[in-house]
Amino acid sequence: MTYEDAYKYIKKAEGAGIVPGLSTIKELLSRLGDPQDSLNVIHIAGTNGKGSIFAFLEYILRAAGYRVGRYISPTIFTYLERFQINSRYMTEEEFAEIMEAVGGAASGMEADGLNYPTAFELETAMAFLYFKKKKVDFLLLETGMGGRLDATNVVKKPLCTVLASISMDHMKFLGNDLSGILREKMGIMRPGVPCVAYQLQETLRPAYLEECERLAAPADMCDFSRIRITAIEKDYTEYIYDGKCYKIALNGLYQVYNSVVAIEVARCLNRYSGCSITDEQIKKGLAAARWKGRFEQVGSDPDIYIDGAHNVGGWQSLAQNVREYFKDKRLIYVCGVFKDKEYEKMLDIMAPYSDTLIAVTPPNEKRALPKEALAQAAEKHFQNVYTAETATEAVKRAVDLSRTDFVDGETGIQSREETVVLAFGSLSFIGELSIGR
Repeated sequence: MTYEDAYKYIKKAEGAGIVPGLSTIKELLSRLGDPQDSLNVIHIAGTNGKGSIFAFLEYILRAAGYRVGRYISPTIFTYLERFQINSRYMTEEEFAEIMEAVGGAASGMEADGLNYPTAFELETAMAFLYFKKKKVDFLLLETGMGGRLDATNVVKKPLCTVLASISMDHMKFLGNDLSGILREKMGIMRPGVPCVAYQLQETLRPAYLEECERLAAPADMCDFSRIRITAIEKDYTEYIYDGKCYKIALNGLYQVYNSVVAIEVARCLNRYSGCSITDEQIKKGLAAARWKGRFEQVGSDPDIYIDGAHNVGGWQSLAQNVREYFKDKRLIYVCGVFKDKEYEKMLDIMAPYSDTLIAVTPPNEKRALPKEALAQAAEKHFQNVYTAETATEAVKRAVDLSRTDFVDGETGIQSREETVVLAFGSLSFIGELSIGR
C-alpha cells in the first residue's frame, strides 16, 4: 500500500461521519493486540486549549530527556501532523505501513458482519500502533470530541488525565449546558488516576470534585489566582507562579493559563508516576514551546496574526487578546467558520474591535458555512464586509485595505493608522496562512 492508497482509504472512511461509542474501536484494537495497553498515556479532554497544554507539556518532557508522542486532532497544515514524536511527523512510508495493518483488521471486522470503523477510529488505532512500535516514553493523547464516548477513551489506566477549559461546543453530541458537557469530558477519568483540571467555573467545581471523590482520583484543579503576570511583550510573556518565574513565547493571555496546567501535570507525574522533572526543565520547556496557528504572527507591514478560535470560549479568549495586544490599532478581520458553530455569537463577541470583515469559505464541503452566508450575517455588525475566494486572497485584500485612509466613525478624523490583520474562525482555513504570504 502506498501513501496515496492509504490516504484515499481514510478519506473514504470519512463518509461514515461521527459515530460516538467504543464497541467498534475496542474490537479493532483487540484484533491489533491492544497496543494502547503498552503505552504510558496522559489523556486530555476539554473544549479549548488541549493542543496548547500538550505543546507546553511535550517540551517540558523533552527538556527532561523523554521521547514524547502526540496524537492531535484536528490538524492545520498536513494530515500527518496527527502523529508526532518530539514534533516530527510520521512519514508517508510509516503511514502506509501502519494503515495496511489497521485496514486489514478493519476489513476482517467487516467480513465478520461487524460495523466498519469510522475514519477517526482508524486513525486512533493507527496512533496506538505507531507509538507502541516507536517505543515512546509518553503518549500525549487528545480526545477528538467529548470524552466518555470518544474513540480515544479506551486506555484502562493512564498515568494522568487532564481537563482543559470547558465551554459550549459540539452541543448536538455533548449537551446544551456546561454541566452536561463537563460530564462527557470527565468520562476519561479513571479510578485512582490523578486528574489535573484547568480552573473551572464556580458552578462546575462541585461536579468535578464529586467525580474525583467517587473514583478516589487525586484532584488537582488549577488556581489561577496564584499567577502574577510581570511582562507582556510582543515576543514573550513572563509571569510568577507559586513564587517561581516562567517565560513563554506563545502569545495570548490564555497561554499563561494553559502553561500553568502543563506545570501541574509535570508536578503530578513527579508525585504519582516516579518521574523526576526539575523546575529548571519545566522553565526550559515552557520557554521553548511552540504551537503554530494559535495567536501566531505570520506577517508584518502590516502585522498579520492567525488564531484557531472556533467556538465561544475561543472567541472570548481571542477578544481578550485583542484588547490586550492591539490597543489603539485598527483591525481587519479575515474569517471563515463551519455552519455548525455559533457564528452569530462569534460576530457579537468580535465586532466591537473592528469595522471590517472579509469572509471566506473554509475548505470542508460538508461543514463549511458559505462565505456569502457569513457576509450576510456580518453586515449586521460591521460597516465594511467583503468576500474572498481563498484565505490568501482575503489577506491580500486586507493588506490593500490597510494601506488606505481610515475615517474614524466617532470623530470623523481621517488617518492612516497602524493596522493589524487577524484571521480566525476555523482551524481548517488558516494553515495556508502560516507559511507566509
